[in-house]
Amino acid sequence: MLDGVGLGEAEERAYRLLLRVPSLTAREIATHMETPPGISRRAADALVEIGLANADDATPARYTAIDPRIAIPALVRMRQAELARTSAALPSYAAEYQERMLRTEPQRLVEVLDGPGAITERVSTLLRSAEEEVLAFDEPPYVGGTPSANTDEYDLLARGVAVRAVYAAEALSIDGKADDIRDLVERGEQARVVPHVPLKMVLVDRRAAVIPLTARAESVRTTAVVVWQSRLCDALIELFEATWERATPVFALASAVPDMEAVDRELLSLLNAGLKDETIARQLGLSERTVRRRVADLLSRLGATSRFQAGAKAAARGWI
Repeated sequence: MLDGVGLGEAEERAYRLLLRVPSLTAREIATHMETPPGISRRAADALVEIGLANADDATPARYTAIDPRIAIPALVRMRQAELARTSAALPSYAAEYQERMLRTEPQRLVEVLDGPGAITERVSTLLRSAEEEVLAFDEPPYVGGTPSANTDEYDLLARGVAVRAVYAAEALSIDGKADDIRDLVERGEQARVVPHVPLKMVLVDRRAAVIPLTARAESVRTTAVVVWQSRLCDALIELFEATWERATPVFALASAVPDMEAVDRELLSLLNAGLKDETIARQLGLSERTVRRRVADLLSRLGATSRFQAGAKAAARGWI
């Protein structure tokens, strides 16, 4: 139970024993634990060193446990501080490694992944390692033909990692995909949509990007590459940011537009993303006739003569 704060089995057994018995010598600890006295003494001394026990000045010394409600939280905080210092050193070590790679092995800055299984595993591993931000371009086709819930992203958002995703409009026309995006937005993802994304991509902490090499029309991504931190990775970040700027938010939390219904706000987002009435109707659970009527009403309210103009005016007013 206490291995997470650096205790071995012998130390933990000794501590649990001292919690039950008020005061023991090292030899008495050895008797209770049925271990050699040397092992018990080292375990008891280790408990004193890390702040889980006290030893008096008697000969032989007697050991007593420190209240776990005080000692264990202090130990956890100390370990967290150590881990924070280690994390803070990562950029320095990474920079040294990157410099060496660029100088001696530049070919290793791009790693080829062969097969959907290898791609999925590497993306999951990178997502689990994310600490600050994940950027993504998303578009069909999907492995297996249909999109599936991304449990890795659920974990990311629960950990407080920022996620920004740009979806191709085509993705929202796939059954269930819009509901998945809406769920992720409710959990904290920032989602936007464009008619077409430049490529499919997952980019983690601005240090590693996974992109497919296979053709867009293929149903399964069979080959991909990991682009590690480099000028090429920087260019992918710039591509994402440029696409993000011109993309339309979808399923965002409603802003203060007193006279606008939530469904109209969502309709405007989907309309501005270039979706057809049929797709919008399916996503909003409305008939196409109702969608056309609401679109006409929104065009009138905005003083717009086209859907494109309506989207531009709605964005300018902060409606979407």
